[in-house]
Parts: sequence; structure tokens; C-alpha cells
Amino acid sequence: MTNHDRIELDTSQHCTTRLIAAAQAGDRDALGELLNHYRKYLVFLARTGLHHHLQGKADPSDIAQEVCLAAHGNIADFQGESAEEFAGWLRGILSNLLAMHVRRFLGTQKRDPRLEQNLNVSLASASGFLQSRIAAEITSPSQHFARNEAFLLLAEALESLPEDYRQVIILRHVDGLPFAEVAKSMGRSVDSVEKLWVRGLAKLKTTMGDV
Repeated sequence: MTNHDRIELDTSQHCTTRLIAAAQAGDRDALGELLNHYRKYLVFLARTGLHHHLQGKADPSDIAQEVCLAAHGNIADFQGESAEEFAGWLRGILSNLLAMHVRRFLGTQKRDPRLEQNLNVSLASASGFLQSRIAAEITSPSQHFARNEAFLLLAEALESLPEDYRQVIILRHVDGLPFAEVAKSMGRSVDSVEKLWVRGLAKLKTTMGDV
């Protein structure tokens, strides 16, 4: 890693820390900028949660916007200082909102611990995928975000992919399905989803390089 790369990493880490601290101190502009960094991350997580529970019944972008609005009203509750801690806090808000939407869709206001647990598992799996080995493999130290924020870049890249590419990657890596199950879910042959998966990962890596 060159000195220039190290400076970029340090600057990115410092920028996020500074924005978090400013947001906690009541700077609404800083909070807005911070949430903008996390918007695609929230859309991706909302998409995976809706995929399991409300497919076609709600828009991931609308859910992400609700999370941002809730974060604006409750930033005083956040006590962390790192990118990962902030992501975890937003994920908790998202889980609560998704559970509320599912209850509304089912016509009940009664809390369902199993539903909430399933949502938490889905979101944790999606978030874990973003922060897993694949994130390290398709990012380089010279990119604009620090390594510990690579999950934000990966979420943004995934959201920019064609739907079929994104779906096969989610089913294979987030849901952990074998290719036979992926094929069944997508209504394709095993051979076609394997080729789609290879192309999707290649496109993802290229997209990451362009960020």
C-alpha cells in the first residue's frame, strides 16, 4: 500500500467518525450526509428482508427512506462511533420497520417474536455477506472508502446490478442456497443460473472497480 493509499484510508475513516460525532452533537447536515452514505446499504438490506416476507408488497427505497427519517428523529439514542456500529443501529431500526409492515400486511398489530427473529436473521445474513470475504476480494485499498467501510461500496454496487444478477448473488450468497434451489426459485435451469452467477460476480467486480 502506498502512502497515498494510506492517506485516503485515514481520511475516509476520519470523515465517517467526524460525521458521526457531529450528527450526535445535533448537526442535521452532518447526519444527512452520513445517512446518504448508508442509503444503498439500507435499500439492499430492505430488499433482502422484503424478498422473504413481503415480496412485491413494499418498495425497498421507501423502506430505506423511512429508516432515514426515523434515524433523524432518534439520533440521540445512538451511542457508538464507528461505521459498523452505526450500520448496526440502522439495521435495528430497519428490522422494527419491516416487522411493522409485515404485521400491517397480515392485518394484525400483535407482535410476533418469531417473525422478528426471522427478520433479524435475514438482515444479519445480508449484512454479514456485505462484510464477508467477498468484500475484501473485490475491493482495493485505494478506493474511496476505508476497508472497514467496504460493505457500503458493495451494497451500492449490488444495487446498480441488473435484477437477475443481483437476485442470483443474493440467493446464492445471502440465502446460501445450492444452485438447484436457486434455479427453482428463479425458474431457470441449473446450467443457466450457474452461468448467470459467474457473469453477475464478474459484473459486480467491474462495478466495484468503477466506484
